[in-house]
Amino acid sequence: MPFEAPISKSAADDLTRTVAAANEKGYNIRVALIAFTGDLGTALSLWGHPQEYSTFLGSEIAYVYTGRLLVAMPSGFGFYDGKKPIAKELGVLAKVKPGKTPTPLAESAADAVRALAVSKGITLPKPSGRDSGTRDRLILAAAVLAFLLVLFFPTRLLRRRRAQGAER
Repeated sequence: MPFEAPISKSAADDLTRTVAAANEKGYNIRVALIAFTGDLGTALSLWGHPQEYSTFLGSEIAYVYTGRLLVAMPSGFGFYDGKKPIAKELGVLAKVKPGKTPTPLAESAADAVRALAVSKGITLPKPSGRDSGTRDRLILAAAVLAFLLVLFFPTRLLRRRRAQGAER
């Protein structure tokens, strides 16, 4: 997961649990979530080219990991599995719509992992609920409202006190 991307906890947890479940069931995979150009490091020219970036990244990390690698970008998905053919996986990924912002991108990456696993006969659990975005927005709205109330009421109270002091 990108360190600075604002991904909801529930979307991040769903992706983490999905990858863990895939690995436990024998469908070993790693996911690189590339939400912003800054997540590419020095490979900035590969922004918007998830397949090319998956090949680049897969080669770069080959000394520590040689299995399946899914790259998720707002422009789409890329897949790398060493020198193995990946046409089937690319066909599966073409049917999954990538999210355009960090939280939906993480959710779509989890969907992509589930779809890839299903293509190999492995069923992974679906998330408990995708109301996370709505819930996160409600929490944020409540926090903003509370902040505004904290600012509004003391200001109003001060105005009343000043007005009462001026009347005396």
